[in-house]
Amino acid sequence: MATLNGGLSTNGLKAHHDHFTTRAIHVGSEPDPVTGAVVPSLGVATTFKQDGVNKHRGYEYARSANPTRTQLEALVTSLETSPYFASGEDSHVDVSGAASFVFGSGSAATAAMCVWAGLQANEGGGGGKDGVNGGGGHVLAVNDVYGGSARYLARTSKSTGLEVTFLDMEKAGEEGIRKALRPDTRLIWLEAPTNPQLLVPPLPTIAKIVDALPIETRPLVIVDTTFLSAFYFTPLIPSGPGVLPLGDVTLSSLTKYGSGHSDIIMGSLTVSQHTARTRPNVLKGLQFLQNSLGATASPRDCHLMIRSLKTLSVRMIRHGTNALRIAAWLRDQPEIEQVRYPGLTTDGAFHMVEALLSPNARRELEFFGWKFPFEPSTDTSNSIDSLAGIRTLGIPFGGMVSFKLKGASAAQIDTFVTSLRLITLAESLGGVESLIEVPAGMTHKELGEETRLALGITDNLVRFSVGIEDVEDLIQDLRIGFAAIRQ
Repeated sequence: MATLNGGLSTNGLKAHHDHFTTRAIHVGSEPDPVTGAVVPSLGVATTFKQDGVNKHRGYEYARSANPTRTQLEALVTSLETSPYFASGEDSHVDVSGAASFVFGSGSAATAAMCVWAGLQANEGGGGGKDGVNGGGGHVLAVNDVYGGSARYLARTSKSTGLEVTFLDMEKAGEEGIRKALRPDTRLIWLEAPTNPQLLVPPLPTIAKIVDALPIETRPLVIVDTTFLSAFYFTPLIPSGPGVLPLGDVTLSSLTKYGSGHSDIIMGSLTVSQHTARTRPNVLKGLQFLQNSLGATASPRDCHLMIRSLKTLSVRMIRHGTNALRIAAWLRDQPEIEQVRYPGLTTDGAFHMVEALLSPNARRELEFFGWKFPFEPSTDTSNSIDSLAGIRTLGIPFGGMVSFKLKGASAAQIDTFVTSLRLITLAESLGGVESLIEVPAGMTHKELGEETRLALGITDNLVRFSVGIEDVEDLIQDLRIGFAAIRQ
């Protein structure tokens, strides 16, 4: 069906654009035109026949491009950048000009983005210190970040001359953020929410600051959305006509919620349509780095990720409602000193959640009775055991909860996490199974004690990736852990 300007099809009907869940199932998974197979074929070839010298059909060598990876990248682009009100000739294909680049891990995507900052401008990079010749440059990063990102930014990147400033952006405010920017700042590195404290940086303020700078030289705003996935948070999609997006590039460790089953290692970078249009060098540079660094994902993993993303919506709704219920329950337990879950009405970041919620998540939650602007349910029981009661607690916003056990020592925390029956002590997150970890001794141990304490990463801080099991069973498991500490 061809679409005319103004969103009308040739038959006079308004063009329809498929919603998030539909696109998650169909984009990149079109039936095979030859066999009719409803599952795309897995392309494992490492090289491709050419019809003449440098006359290929879009593929030369699998590191540079692979049909299965291309399908996955199209799917990720659609989920990250294509709002439900967009339209195109094909009702579920993104036509915005945005692009995604898939890597062998989230850390590989992090490395590629940092290398881009110091890559010479003629290769599509940020140009480094002087903005042209490459080498050096500066990154302004939120101070509470994933341990692997902190390691790369603070240690690995030193050999390239890249300088990094870690800043508590909530405390710094607009004036502090402006002061921290330098002429050679190439990237502003954000996580929303942060890992492991679940803080929410002031993204609208940061976007306002950056948007006022010259387009060709301003830093790119990178938003790591791993803790939420594109289901709950799409900072590359403008909130309305004429409004600029909150970020230029999203980074996602697809290993987590993308995979959802703890069986794929993969990462992605997605460039917004606005940035792709105004700074096409960013696409050129990232494509160059994806090929030259060679940290690409295997076709088999890409094939499996396409399968996994088909169920992202149904999984994320359950993760979110489970996490909201668990956070509310933990808040009322005498063993708990502090709970962080941005979607909980009593959380310090709750006032920001509604504005950050993706159009898709908002639409899905409205189906389940949530009202926006947020209105607590009229149910007065504040119960976690009914949908009406859950709607009084806040807004589902991802499946990650962090909490501190009151006065618990490192040894008691160890007892707590090893006494659980269902909730597994393990790093990573986002799987259908619940995982728990202790950042001070696991994911963030390399930061050093002084840095950890300054960030609030104490020995009694626990990070909980709430799975999609029955909440009653998870609560009973937590009770077992509390009882073990009291013995």
